[in-house]
Amino acid sequence: MSKASLSHLPVLGVGPFYVSGIFIVTISATIFRYLGWLRIGTIDNSWIRILLILVGIALMVESVIVWCLAVFGSRMVESVKTGQLMTAGIYAWVRHPVYTAFFLLNTGILITQTNWCLMVLPCVYWLALSILLKHTEERWLQQKFGTQYARYAARVNRVFPWPPRGSKGLRLS
Repeated sequence: MSKASLSHLPVLGVGPFYVSGIFIVTISATIFRYLGWLRIGTIDNSWIRILLILVGIALMVESVIVWCLAVFGSRMVESVKTGQLMTAGIYAWVRHPVYTAFFLLNTGILITQTNWCLMVLPCVYWLALSILLKHTEERWLQQKFGTQYARYAARVNRVFPWPPRGSKGLRLS
């Protein structure tokens, strides 16, 4: 890969395709569930339904928090312009917070549908995201930042926000 191609990722990479794809599937599943076309797998137990709705709402709230921290709380634009690897703030907890936010939002929406069949979709979303990131952005980041990115990737989860391995505190900044 040439130095020129290492300067930045393409603006229309896999991200828009992944995000729009999971939104289309999530919205379709929600419509099918609402119209009664997806009755198989419906959860009838009211306590389980309430619990799943609360979990789904919590995931949707978490998605908004993660997205806001990534977009507004980090120095993303500055880091991209200067060509620096982002490892602080929310990026210390998850390597791809914007993708994570969309994954969590769609997962939350699906969980609130209280249908066991729809619970498979977040697993499919995670698998697709992991494969796409591994073969596109993470490959590019590894080539651009080398061992710095390898050390970062070994400490920080790809999709699920979690305190970094080997951290001595739970700081977001």
